Amino acid sequence: MKTNLKTKIYCLNLFMGVALMCFSSSDLLAQQGEENTEAILQSFVESYKTDPMALSATFGIAVGDDWWYVVSKRKEEGYKVGKQKQYTFHNFGPNEVLLYKGKPEKPTWYFQFDDTGVLKKIDSKVWTASTASARSTAADKVALDILAMEGYSFTHKDDGISYQILEHFWKKDAIEITRFNRDSSLPSHGAALVSLYTMKDKRIGWFSLGTDEAANADRNLDKGQVPNLMIFTKGRGKGQFGDGEYDIEPGMSVFIGPYVKHVIYNPYEEPLEGIVVLFGDNIDFAKGQSYLAFLEEEYQFLENNQMKVQRSDTALNEQ
Repeated sequence: MKTNLKTKIYCLNLFMGVALMCFSSSDLLAQQGEENTEAILQSFVESYKTDPMALSATFGIAVGDDWWYVVSKRKEEGYKVGKQKQYTFHNFGPNEVLLYKGKPEKPTWYFQFDDTGVLKKIDSKVWTASTASARSTAADKVALDILAMEGYSFTHKDDGISYQILEHFWKKDAIEITRFNRDSSLPSHGAALVSLYTMKDKRIGWFSLGTDEAANADRNLDKGQVPNLMIFTKGRGKGQFGDGEYDIEPGMSVFIGPYVKHVIYNPYEEPLEGIVVLFGDNIDFAKGQSYLAFLEEEYQFLENNQMKVQRSDTALNEQ
């Protein structure tokens, strides 16, 4: 069968039309996905405007390869209360919080989402942001990371601010409720973990160990430079604490000091569950200072800060 020139041109045009349509559809889907992502981010921004725990900061948000950034300015107003106006309370907000498309104009720290799926799981409350960012070691890959842009030097102050923004920016409810169960957990230290609250100086999480599961069994994880408090609420287990082995049961807590071995094992059918409080961050004390030396300096700061506040209050009352 012969194909004339006219037929060939028609076929070529038809092919080009289909290819162009596919290309346009792909572009449209990408654009719609980007708009959907921006709408989710904007919903978090709107919530943060009325969040009493908001902080002033500029930070980036990378979802896959797409970038946005947020500029937040905290607003507060103090007022005197009490019969002699001896106390100061505060009104918080509304805060000034703006979302911009693209990378921050100046290098700063940023949240890196693996993809839009991670953002959607946090938006739908399947995961908390701090659960998605929990890791056993600094080398672990996580679904949501906090990183520094090229040319930016990350400080401990940034650590503290980023943890608080991680905890509050990515929750939209006025009353922040976290539900914990194995379905909403991610693995950390050998256990199923749901992060309940993360701060620079303490991290609070719910954990669950199924049958024959162990936490901190890796020798690189069984001792830490900062204390832990474990509160057991359900199930039974075995604990290697220090040089001894102990039976674990509901209604008991164990405080583990720095460099004290702590391995938990569940040989039973029922999950072993509880709450863990980690004081501080191990990586902060890897350069020579101990956690106890840090506490002494922190308490000295509290005394200095108290005197500063008292001087400021006296000056305000004299006006």
